[in-house]
Amino acid sequence: MSADRPSRAPSSSHVVLRAGLALSDLELSQLWAAYLGIGGSLTATELTEALYGQRALSEHEHDVVAQALNDYFVSRGQDHPVAYSDDLNDLETLSPDPPT
Repeated sequence: MSADRPSRAPSSSHVVLRAGLALSDLELSQLWAAYLGIGGSLTATELTEALYGQRALSEHEHDVVAQALNDYFVSRGQDHPVAYSDDLNDLETLSPDPPT
């Protein structure tokens, strides 16, 4: 992978992020604000597209959204349930190929 082209998050990225959002009581606008607050750069529209699998995220973008969600849970004394891209990569490596 070249240095000028970021690595893409696994294809399950949007599923994991949407599940994290569903577990929280955050509105999408609140998640976007939290995401921007920790350095995210996607627009609200781009974040929405990413959550619905209409836009691929880089590993870094996935991790910033995951961090914003996990910060929400940790601030409420809960665990951090949203997986980061490295964890997703490990899971996809271990998963058998789907039947054809």
